[in-house]
Amino acid sequence: MAHLTFHGVLPTGHRELGDAKGPGGSGVFDMFFENIDLPGVVDLPALIVLATKEVDLDKNFITVNPPETITRMGFDEARETESFVWRILPNPSETWILQMHQIPAGRLKPKGNVLGIHTRNDKGEQARVRDDFAIARVFLVYSTSE
Repeated sequence: MAHLTFHGVLPTGHRELGDAKGPGGSGVFDMFFENIDLPGVVDLPALIVLATKEVDLDKNFITVNPPETITRMGFDEARETESFVWRILPNPSETWILQMHQIPAGRLKPKGNVLGIHTRNDKGEQARVRDDFAIARVFLVYSTSE
C-alpha cells in the first residue's frame, strides 16, 4: 500500500537568489538543499511545491541530485541532464505564487538527495547579471511503498 508523504525542504522563512543576494553582496546563483532523506522507497513520480516571487526571467530552473558541474551549465545544457526537473515559472510581482513541478520516477533516493535552485540570465547562461528572485515554502510530495 502506497503512502502519500510531505517533506519540508525549507522549514522556515525564505531564500533570495541572484546578484548581490549573498554574504557581502557576492551573489547566490545556485542554491542547494542537501542531505534530504526520504523514509521509504520512492519509486513513483513526486512533486516539488514551492512559492516564488519577483521571477523576471524564464530560464531559471530546478534540479534533483545534479552533477557537481551544474553550476557551470547554462539552461540548455542543464535541460539535457537527468537531474533537470523544470524551469521556474516567471512571476515578476511581489506577490508569492505557488508552483508545482513533477519529478520523474526514479530520480529521488531514500537518503542524501540534493535539490538545486538555479538562477540564470535572459539567455539561460550563468553569466554576469542573473535574475533576482525569492523562494519559500519548498516541499517534496511523494508516495512511498513502505
